[in-house]
Order: sequence, then C-alpha cells, then structure tokens
Amino acid sequence: MNEGLQDRLEKFGLSLYMIRVTLAASLSWLAVHTLYGDSYLYFAPLAAILITQGSVKASLEKGVYRMTGIVLGGIVSLVVGRFFDVGALSILLMLLIGIGVATACRINIQAISQVGVTSVLALTFYNDHYIEWRVAETLIGVVIALIINMIIVPPKGFVKVKGLALEGGLLLADALSGQTGGGREAIQAGDALTRSASLLAKSELQQKELHYTLTHYHCRNELRGLTQTTAHLKKIHSYVKEIRAEIALLPAHYAAADWMAEVVTATADCIALYGTKTLSDAECQRSLPESLRRARDLQLAWFSELQGQCSLTSIRDLGAVFSHLNRVLEEIEQADYVVMSAAPQKAKAGAAHAVRFIQKGLSHKL
Repeated sequence: MNEGLQDRLEKFGLSLYMIRVTLAASLSWLAVHTLYGDSYLYFAPLAAILITQGSVKASLEKGVYRMTGIVLGGIVSLVVGRFFDVGALSILLMLLIGIGVATACRINIQAISQVGVTSVLALTFYNDHYIEWRVAETLIGVVIALIINMIIVPPKGFVKVKGLALEGGLLLADALSGQTGGGREAIQAGDALTRSASLLAKSELQQKELHYTLTHYHCRNELRGLTQTTAHLKKIHSYVKEIRAEIALLPAHYAAADWMAEVVTATADCIALYGTKTLSDAECQRSLPESLRRARDLQLAWFSELQGQCSLTSIRDLGAVFSHLNRVLEEIEQADYVVMSAAPQKAKAGAAHAVRFIQKGLSHKL
C-alpha cells in the first residue's frame, strides 16, 4: 500500500485495521460460499472479524483460542445432546462439564468463554450438523485473517519504527542532560522524558505488527535487533526517570552544580551515541567505548572528591544519583556488546550465503 494513500484513507477513518477486517471478512464469506454454498455462511466472516488483531502473532493466538473453544464446546455438546433434550438441565450439565474441563486444563479465558458459547449453540442446532460447519468455516476464517494480516502491512513500516525508536532515544538523552537545569529547562526535560516514553512505546507496538509479515521477512534479523535495542532504551528510560526523581530531592546547590551538569551530560552523550550508532546510518565521529569510559571516570572522580566535602546525608542522596547514572552506562555497555557480538555472526552468515551462491553458479557451468 502506498504511504500517501494510507495517510489520505486514515483521514476518512479507513485505518489499516479496518482494511484488514473488511478484506478478511469479505474473502472468508466468498471462500465459504464457493466451497459449500449457502450453509452457515456467517461463521467464517465472524471468525475473521473477531481474530484480526494488530499483529500476526496476536491474531494467531486468538485464532487458536477460538478454535480450541469451538472444538471442546462441540465435543461436550455432542455428548450431552445424545442423552438430553435442549433445556435448563442439559445446558447446566454441558456448561459445567465444558467450562470445568477447560478451567482444569488451564486454558486461556478467551477459549473458556468460547466453550460456553459453542456448547449452547451446538446443542440448539444439534440435528443440523452445526458443529461440523462451525469448525470448518471458523478454520477458513482464521486462515484467511492470518494471511491478510501477513500481507496488509504499513508502508515503509521498518523505516518508520526505526525512526521512532531513534527519536525516542535522542529525546531520552536530551531529557537526561536537562535534569540539572532549573525552571523552564527542567520542565522541558520532563516533557522530553514523557515524549520519549511515548515514542519508544509506539515503536515497540508497531514492531510487533511487522513480525511474521511477508514484506518484512527479508529484514527479520534487523527487526529482531531493533526490538532488543528498544527494550534496552526503555530500561534506560526507567533509570533516567529515577535520576530525575533523585535530583529533584537534592539541594539546589548540588543539583545545579557545574560538576553535576558535567557528569550528567557525559552520560546523556552515551545514550545519544548508542542510539545514533545502532539506529542510524550516520557515521559517528566518537567511539562509544571511549565515551562510556570517560563518563565512568567522571562519575568516579567527582564522587570520590565529594566524599571529602559533603556530609553523610548528602553523600547518601548523591550516591543514589550516581548509582543510577552508573546503571545507565552498564545498560548501554551491555546493549552495545550484544550488537557487536551479533555483527560477526551476521557477516559469517552473509559469507556462507555468498559461498553457496558461487558454488551453485559453478555447478551450473560445469
């Protein structure tokens, strides 16, 4: 789907989810009508509508829960229906057995509710082959909905989610560096921290929509790496939030001191450098390991010097700030190690693919 076309459609309420649902329901009805004629045509579209979610994985999970509930509810209704007519007693027994077995097996609550619905409907239509039609047509609706979810995806989805994560990481660095300022600067830092959390959460949500889709199969490794990077940035965000709270409790002459600004800014630079290095194609002028080493040396040097100048109470409060600052550096160091260790494996896989390609070409020539 064209990016400009999607933006124009969303202005009129035609979101990507709505397009998926309408296509899946329509194609499900058409498929069942072509295969079976006019019997129970509504089951397949109903299943397609109910299981279509924002991601392929979520749709698959919901489809499995629905199929599990339908099969279990159908079996229970067949057993009870052989001995009882439709009535209060038969419905009571059927629900007790079906829901009781599903609960004892620790089946998901969505499947348990489907057991009850299917049992009652199946017992009502017991003589009309309801269960066979229900299972077959629901399966058709689930399969078609999954295929639509795999095909209909946001245009340039990977580029968008990567850009959101990068913007969130840079805002996180700005939010940390602005913590030592007072007044308007502190308010802007708080706003940046909030917007950073929103962007990282949005990126994480949209990343899930791209998993297992056909158009993003070729970049599945990059998508997996982006997911890990976003998780690291969200953890760093939690540390920055703690730093903000701890700095707010410090006396003003500590929070606004030049040495505090120097230490915090050096740590924030590491966040920005990690985000740029991992999520951007721009060439970094500075080395991340060197920046991490410099920030850690600054933290240790200033904290050591302050121990001889401050009271025990102040050292305790400052220690909380320095502790969280160090955790930010440790998280970045760990995240960068994961990226660096994955790079040789990726290069090795690419080299192996090239060798296979050359061998295949030579075999054709020979």
